[in-house]
Amino acid sequence: MFALGVRFNSAPFAEWRIGMVGAIATPVTGMLIAYLVCLASGLSALETDVLLVFGALPPAVLNFMFAERYSQDPAKVASIVILGNLMALFSISAALAFRLAA
Repeated sequence: MFALGVRFNSAPFAEWRIGMVGAIATPVTGMLIAYLVCLASGLSALETDVLLVFGALPPAVLNFMFAERYSQDPAKVASIVILGNLMALFSISAALAFRLAA
């Protein structure tokens, strides 16, 4: 976690922009895919609710650990992970609101 914070702190602003794109795209695509799977498989209402909330979850810190270990743009991944976790406050709330309204 400390390495993630240090990497994010030293990342240039250009990395933050890709982080914001990833923070928005991850829950949107996750919820869209989860919704399509629910429609195709005929899950119960409870199973659909759970799957949609899981689809709204942010990228995991483990993604950064692998990017750091294998030197695959760790600054970009750190931005995506941190901003994705901040945006999770909104994406999970949106997923819950979507299911409660249905």
